[in-house]
Amino acid sequence: MKTETLFPIRMLGFGFYWAWLFLVGVSPTPVLEGASQLVYPLEAMELLFRLAGIALIIVFSAWLSSVTGRMFLLCMGSVVGPLASVLLIAFGASPLTIALVACADASIFMLWLSFFGHMKLGETALYMTLSYAMGSILFVCITWAGLEAARACAVALPVLSGITFIFSNKLYEHESGESGAILSEMRPNGHREAPIFPYITRMTAALGLYAILFGMVTSTAVCNGFSGAVAGPYIEAPCCIGLGLAIALIFNSKKKARGIYYFYRFVPLAFSIGLAVLLFAEHNAFIVADIFIMTAYLAFEILILNDYCNAIKMNDLPPLRTFGIARFAITAGMLSGWLIGMATTTLPPFVSPIAFVVGIGAVVTVVASTLVFTEKEVFSLSGIAEERGFEEKLAQNNNPSQTPDECIRQFGKSWQLSKREIDVLDPLLKGRTTQYISQNLFIATGTVKTHTYNIYKKMGIHTKMELLDMFDAFRQERP
Repeated sequence: MKTETLFPIRMLGFGFYWAWLFLVGVSPTPVLEGASQLVYPLEAMELLFRLAGIALIIVFSAWLSSVTGRMFLLCMGSVVGPLASVLLIAFGASPLTIALVACADASIFMLWLSFFGHMKLGETALYMTLSYAMGSILFVCITWAGLEAARACAVALPVLSGITFIFSNKLYEHESGESGAILSEMRPNGHREAPIFPYITRMTAALGLYAILFGMVTSTAVCNGFSGAVAGPYIEAPCCIGLGLAIALIFNSKKKARGIYYFYRFVPLAFSIGLAVLLFAEHNAFIVADIFIMTAYLAFEILILNDYCNAIKMNDLPPLRTFGIARFAITAGMLSGWLIGMATTTLPPFVSPIAFVVGIGAVVTVVASTLVFTEKEVFSLSGIAEERGFEEKLAQNNNPSQTPDECIRQFGKSWQLSKREIDVLDPLLKGRTTQYISQNLFIATGTVKTHTYNIYKKMGIHTKMELLDMFDAFRQERP
């Protein structure tokens, strides 16, 4: 499939959704004037209704993955979304209106996220980050244009996102030849119970914990007025843009998809810096703290969703249900954080809301980074990604039209490999095991390992994935 053809369309379509969410579902809401806001922040109510909507999506995921179910989700986003925006603008933030916003939010997000689940290694992280950045740029331009422009776009953006999804779906089916496969949970032999991904529980728990911290800091700022008018989407949008640039630079480097795993180490450090800065409760200090915390959370969310994609690919998990579990953890964590932040307004005078939030945030950060999601899990997930990348390379290299034996021989000769090393190189590039090579070349397994070691040494590499990358680059350079 020509991902370069699909990429800008998907990025724009999901960006439309992201800009719409900033306009109508995040506090403070740009399309509403102060008098139209609820007593309780709109975002807390939206999270509560969204949680219920996502729970229903998980329960009915098998039906929603059918053609009829996909159309239902699409209508919820493209029809209910604009309707909710109109009601929000005309009558203010009533519970019914917010419930409609939440239903549209859950539907559109799950459609696009499940679509991203069909991409190659690392592309979920890249495309989601750039979509967040595109939506943030749209949001900045829309709010700069004024209140009327923001309200008009709040109505139009869900429709545009739905139209783009339909077009992307058709293009995907045309180029991949997989009709209706984007959200499919049904296998050719009927529905079967999917195997359990080994780290999915820890991934989900860490996602929920960090979401608590994110929601708690944001709600404390909004409810106590610590950051003034510059809060919520006005801080999150620039963070998305900066994160998009960072991920794009990583993918432009030699490490590409595997380089994003370094970002996992950045997350607890950035949260810790944000909490430390938060102790300085002045206006500018709170904005700086928010930037660190929002960037850390968004990075972690994107990385985890990318690993959920790897789990779906490697274990044949159903996309809608699997991503629904991740989205449920995100929403439940954010809602819990908002409830804590709202509670800070009722603290006795001798208890500082900032100290209260920093104390909880420090505990959450320590638990998440040292007990729930440690360096061990990061290393394991990186290994799984390596395995997935290896399988993708094998699928490409096992195509006879793309990998003729002569090309492999020329590749070996370019590194001055011996004839026997080239004989071992051929099955190595096709993913064969040491035992297989030993039996087919009639040599001892120790001899195969020696030849493999010599091949790696001459090329200055250490893994099969590096070998495949080098061969792929060699093949692309050939006329």
